[in-house]
Amino acid sequence: MNAISPSSAAAQPDWQSPATDISDALVAEEREGFRRALTGRLYALLAISGLLPFLTPFPEVLYYHGLIAVFAVIGLLANYFQNQIWFKPWHHYLFVLADFGLITFTVLYPNPLGDSAFPPQTTYQNGNAIYLFVLLVGLAFSYRPRLVLWGGLAGALSWGLGLLWMLSLPETTSILSIDSDAFSAAPFDYLTQPTFVDLGVRLQELVIFAVCASLIAIIVMRSRNLVLRQVTAERERHFVREALGKYVPVSVANAIVADRGVLKPQRQTATMLFADIEGFTGLVERTDPAEVFAILNDYFAAIGAAIVDQGGVINQFQGDAVLATFNLPVEDPDHAAAAVRAALGIRQACQNQTFANHTIRSRVGIATGEVIAGSVGSGSQLAYTVHGDAVNLAARLEQMNKEIGTTILIAGETVRAAGEGLEAQQVGEIPIRGRAAADVYSI
Repeated sequence: MNAISPSSAAAQPDWQSPATDISDALVAEEREGFRRALTGRLYALLAISGLLPFLTPFPEVLYYHGLIAVFAVIGLLANYFQNQIWFKPWHHYLFVLADFGLITFTVLYPNPLGDSAFPPQTTYQNGNAIYLFVLLVGLAFSYRPRLVLWGGLAGALSWGLGLLWMLSLPETTSILSIDSDAFSAAPFDYLTQPTFVDLGVRLQELVIFAVCASLIAIIVMRSRNLVLRQVTAERERHFVREALGKYVPVSVANAIVADRGVLKPQRQTATMLFADIEGFTGLVERTDPAEVFAILNDYFAAIGAAIVDQGGVINQFQGDAVLATFNLPVEDPDHAAAAVRAALGIRQACQNQTFANHTIRSRVGIATGEVIAGSVGSGSQLAYTVHGDAVNLAARLEQMNKEIGTTILIAGETVRAAGEGLEAQQVGEIPIRGRAAADVYSI
């Protein structure tokens, strides 16, 4: 049982804030633990209240039912106060102290509604100290080692004060009130007395309780550290995905993270998109270098968004040119049509906006075919490369735009793979250097 339980709504870590996300995650874990502890407390109290009528006669059972209600109210109040602005972390310690104080009172103080023939000292013969351990274990849900240690101190203090009260009763006998030689001569004569309090056993209970509190605190600390490691690892994966997400779709970023940054080689039918800036060489010659890079940054941001939005992967930047792949490394059955939509998005971006106050015209070539792709490079630096006839054809079609005055040229294989609904105009069979003539369309 645990006295502390905040709202069941767990705080979600703010992954955008590296300074606070770990603490937020710990708060979320603590709140979930407290919520579960309160749920366990209420179920346990309900079970005990149902068992008591079989163990305690009426009307004595009403006293214990009243104490059970107090335990429930403490937990519910802690849950309510947890959500108040004025509630401070140290308030948890007060509820823990109240828990251990109440359980000690319940166990040691005689039932005022009963008329038992047994003196109160006999309660020590029933092993009722186990209830302290139940409360202590419940504190493990808090993910707070200090709170567990405080629970150990509060339990030992409450039980110790109860022991002092019991020793203060005039009828109590113990090693402190009898002759040690007489006790050694006939120990069982004293141990069997109902008013005898064995201080050795009581001291053992306190020591074992303190040891258990320390061990549970260590376990909670290890669990807390595990949460910290998990949150740190998840935050790093999030940052990796966020960085990759600027260039690739989320599904691709997840695949890269899952493969630990090394994408496996594969042979796949895919669509290649090659985009280039028209007249970029002349632009570089007549423009300030800083302005050139400002233009490129704006341009790459715009066309990168058009590509990634359609599920494409920016494979590489080559000066002012961009090579993007569709259906690699994550499969996309609609890769041909997606590449065409990305090309139209690039053209629309160039028509509707300026880049560092410059108007840009972009040329795009698209081709579909079987390619091979994978990670190559040294152990410390890798690149995801694509090789195949479709790559070369897409680059050649981009260049052919200049020759025939178009902005987007698409290979026939891509038009057929895109399916119906693509309004493309056939340019004709165009000879391509190094290969047979290609069936080319414009859009």
